[in-house]
This record gives sequence, structure tokens and C-alpha cells, in this order.
Amino acid sequence: MTLRARLVITMAALLALALIVSGAAVVGLTRASLLADLDHDLLTARPSDVSTGGPAQPDATGRRFALLLYDGDGDQVQALPSGFSSSPDALPHVVLDGEGALPIGDVVDRPATDGSLHYRVLAVHAQIGAPPQPVTLVLAAPMRALEGTIGGLVRTLALVGMAVLGLLIVIGWLLIRRNLRPLERMTATAEGISAGDLSQRVGMPDDGSEVGKLGHAFDGMLDQIETSFASQHQALRAKEASEQMLRQFVADASHELRTPLTTVRGYADLHRAGGLEHPADVAQAMDRIGSESRRMGALVDDLLLLARLDQGRPLREDQVALSGLVDDAVRDIRAVEPGRPVSADLVPDLTVTGDEDRLRQLVGNLLANVRVHTPADSPVEVSLVQVGEQAILHVADHGPGIDPAHAQHVFDRFYRADTGRTRDRGGSGLGLAIAASIAAAHGGSLEHSATPGGGATFTLTLPRV
Repeated sequence: MTLRARLVITMAALLALALIVSGAAVVGLTRASLLADLDHDLLTARPSDVSTGGPAQPDATGRRFALLLYDGDGDQVQALPSGFSSSPDALPHVVLDGEGALPIGDVVDRPATDGSLHYRVLAVHAQIGAPPQPVTLVLAAPMRALEGTIGGLVRTLALVGMAVLGLLIVIGWLLIRRNLRPLERMTATAEGISAGDLSQRVGMPDDGSEVGKLGHAFDGMLDQIETSFASQHQALRAKEASEQMLRQFVADASHELRTPLTTVRGYADLHRAGGLEHPADVAQAMDRIGSESRRMGALVDDLLLLARLDQGRPLREDQVALSGLVDDAVRDIRAVEPGRPVSADLVPDLTVTGDEDRLRQLVGNLLANVRVHTPADSPVEVSLVQVGEQAILHVADHGPGIDPAHAQHVFDRFYRADTGRTRDRGGSGLGLAIAASIAAAHGGSLEHSATPGGGATFTLTLPRV
């Protein structure tokens, strides 16, 4: 059974009980009042003298009370029935002596001799006649009108009570349905959330009612659940991405180390097998072993540097003359490639707080990236400006640029657009990744954008302090 039906049934039962109790009280009080009036009429209508010579003539409306007269021996002398003379009422059943005798001076109930109605009966002693003779006078008031009035009242209360009860049930059903509608919305919202839609809300303001408070609290709980679920989902996705990056990192590192290791092992096996008989061949093999070893050492150094930066190890915090550092890097590229047009616009005496060696490595990697990936005659512009409390370095080239499909991966480790992983144009793919990690370790950022007209622009932003 639904809550709405239980509330309506409970309300209807309480209303019916209230109507029955109140109706019984009204009927009881009305009957008591009518009896009191009837008894008062009996007590005040006591005749002072009744002739034994014959009944008094009733008026046109009939006799209201029945009158019975008994002599001193208890014999009935006179009996005047109530009602009309044409259809008189049955006389009350009266016993003066023995069991069930009438009390003198008190009004009591007595039935008619044929049981057709009930009377309120009063017996009194009196003296009548000359000389006065003791008699017993009995007045009896029929209760037909009183019982008819009470019966009509009961029927009226029953009809009115049923009408009122039915009306109140209908009104109560509508009001309960209206007040419980937010609970239905909460149920629908909960079902939607169970289906996977965490964005659903009840949308009920806290209006001070219990249902309003419940709806408001329910929405607050859903907000927290959605936030928690989103955070957990984001953490799971970050974990999956991290695991994927780790697997890719291990695969890339293994690939990068495999070639120099294979070269070193090959020359060692060749020498051990006696394949290097001439001193010139041995010298060439040693040169190749040395170059590949240095290459492996540089790769391992880069990997160690990235690991330290990932661990958040603190860097030195010195005052670094960034203007001079960038100027040195520009001089280096001009010396290595005299034929490349290099323009530099540097704010003088711009200093930042950081690790000079790492910042020098960062700027060097940016310019080395230009040398490796652009033609030797392609121009490059370097600018260093101060904006507020930030130092901003722009390195723009006019080479082939970076394909938009690869632009989002330029700072990934071991990433090269060349799927064949050839090394004719570039190293291991760690240069820009190291540069971005160094920038982040200094509280800055490194971003890539396309140079207008073609090429790539890298923007380094560093806080001065």
C-alpha cells in the first residue's frame, strides 16, 4: 500500500472516529436536555386537586400528560390517558406496592402497558375531597416526541457526517497528493540516477517544511555524490593515463637504449671473435663504442633529470640573469650555424629566481629544437620581455612547423612525429619534455603555437620570483 493511501485511510479513520464521538456527545447532551425539560414540566404541572367524579375534557390539541389517581388502598380511581380522545395512548405500567413500585416524588422511566411507548412517570401523595382523602397521583409524560427528535437528530448527524467525511477525504486526498508530489519527484530523480544520470536534481527549495528540507538535503547529497564520483572517475582516468604513460615510457626507453647497446655488444662480439684484425678496425670499433656509450649516458642523464623533476626535488634558488643566459644561447646558435638569420630582442638586466644550469639547459633545448627541425637558412626570432612580475621568452622559427595532429604531443616524452623512429633529424625525443618539466619546476609554463606564415613558436613564462 502506498504512503498516500495509508495517510488517507488514517485520516479518514480519525475523522470518522471524531465525527462518531462528537455525534454521540451531541445526541447524549440533547437527550439529557430534553429529558430535563420534560422532567421540569412534570414537576411543575403537579395538580393540586383532581376530582374523582370524571375525567377532565382534553383540549383540541390532545392531552399532553396521562393522569392516574389511586385511593389510599392502592385501587385505581381515575385514569386519563394522554393523546387525543379518539386515539388515546396506552396507559403507563404502574405498580404502587411491592417489587418495581414507583418512588414517590422522583421521575422515572416506565413503559406503556402494551409496550408501544415509554413514559416519564412522577408519583406524588395528595389530599382531595371534603373531607380530604389521601390519594396517590401519578403523572406520566409520553416520550414519543423526545425519541422522535433524538432519532431525527441521529439521522441528520449520520447523513451530514458521511457527507462531511466524504468531502474531507476527497480534499485530503488532493492535499496529500499535492504535498507528496515532491517525494514522487525524488523517486523519479533517484531512478534516473540509478540509470546512470548523476546530473538529475529534485530542484526543491528549502521552504521550511519537512518535505522541502528533505528535498534540499537530497539535492545537496547528490551534489556531493556527483563531485565525489567525478573526482574518483578523474582519478581513475589519471591513473590509467599514468599507467599507459609508464608503459609507453618503458617501451620507449627500452627502444632508445636497445640500439646503442646492440652496437656496443656487436663490436665487442666482433672483437672477441677475431673479426677486428687491423688496428684501424679496432680504433674505429672503439670510436663507435665510445659514441654509443656517450649517447646512452646522455639518455640516462636525461631520464634521471626527468625522474628528479617528477619527484619534485627542490632546485637551487639563485638570482639568474636571464637576459645574459638567453644572449649566450643566441650567440651559440649563431656560432654553430653562421648562415642562419637569427634576430634577438632582449630586455637587458632581466633576472629571475631559479637554477641557472637547468634554465640554461631549457633555453638551449629550445634553440637546439630549431636547429634540428628547420632548414639551416630558416630565420629564427628570439625575444625576451617582462610583463608585470613575469619574464616571457618567445622562440619563433619559420620552418615547416608542427602538424596539428602532433601538436598536442610535442611535450610528451620520447615523442617524435617520425613513426619510423629514425634519428637523422633529432635525438631521443626528450628535449621538449625536459624543457617543459624544468619550466614547471620553476613555477612557469612552456607552450607551443603556430608561427604566422608557417613555423613553430615556443613561449616560456617564468615568474621573476
